[in-house]
Amino acid sequence: VNGVYPPDTDGDVGPDHYMQMINLSFAIWDKNGNKLYGPVDNSTLWAGFVGSWTGTNDGDPVVLYDELADRWIASQFAINTPDGTYWELIAVSAGPDPLGSWYRYAFEFPAFNDYPKLGVWHDAYYATFNMFGSYTRAAVAAFEKDKMLIGDPDAQMVYFDVPGNFSMQPADVDGPAPPADAPCYFAHLDTYDTQQLEIYEFDVDWQNTGNSSLNQVASLAVQPFNADVGGIPQPGTGTRLDDLAVMLMYRFAYRNFGDYEVLLTNHTVKTNNKAGIRWYELRKDSDEWYVYQQGTFAPDDDHRWMGSIAMNENGVIALGYTVSGNSTYPSVRYTGRSPEAPLGEMNFQEMELVE
Repeated sequence: VNGVYPPDTDGDVGPDHYMQMINLSFAIWDKNGNKLYGPVDNSTLWAGFVGSWTGTNDGDPVVLYDELADRWIASQFAINTPDGTYWELIAVSAGPDPLGSWYRYAFEFPAFNDYPKLGVWHDAYYATFNMFGSYTRAAVAAFEKDKMLIGDPDAQMVYFDVPGNFSMQPADVDGPAPPADAPCYFAHLDTYDTQQLEIYEFDVDWQNTGNSSLNQVASLAVQPFNADVGGIPQPGTGTRLDDLAVMLMYRFAYRNFGDYEVLLTNHTVKTNNKAGIRWYELRKDSDEWYVYQQGTFAPDDDHRWMGSIAMNENGVIALGYTVSGNSTYPSVRYTGRSPEAPLGEMNFQEMELVE
């Protein structure tokens, strides 16, 4: 549609719709696969919402269905502005139907807010960014969800720089809401120094935003890994594909089971001279998060990378990813595991979604 590489494909599913955003465009389908709207420019969502961002359509979009509020959230950044400012544009559907009206917001950032990742939580919409300016760092932000759900123009943002970090991920809820007093959780992978999975808590206070805090609460030891993948081969060319092995992959999925909570994440590693998916299930059943299980999925000589992991209400894990190799063209596959499978193992037969 746009001729932009990489296409930044991103989508989410609700009770009646599937919405997909790519780098510069979006479209909406029903659950039978019938296209209902689009593709149109992402900027269509902010048409008539005038500011420094007007006339931009810069991409890096994220779309999420908020099942806690039965709403849709869509976003993209605005970085090629006439006045040199940087913004994150966020739209929240005014009701459950993404084909209806949307409330529009724009939040200004102090530098180039690259690689945005968003998560749904009970008290805010949370996000992470890789910030490029006078120095490179990660940043986290909270957006005032309650006001955004009613179109209040005074919705606030709380922002923290995280020097020394890069490519953090915000928790994103699947299923029941977190406990009412639960802060939003964030993950960062220390790829080269300690090879530990770091967990942060973001406590936001919308009555007095100065009381908000971001603190690292855990540094979890994981099995050693090699992040120097060196690119992914494909048939018929010496051009290798980007492996993105230094960063955690979206989403940082959260599920609340009542007597314990779960967080899931994954990244790409080099194992036996090929790329595989390292995945983790974290649990919290008292005060502290810990690694409940971890594994590396690399069942044959093909390369698997850029994974996405989640868990359903029965504790079944699904893991999707891209696969490629010297004789396998880039394709999309998935696997998974049942709760009774041996820890660290995917016991479902691998299935191909797109050959």
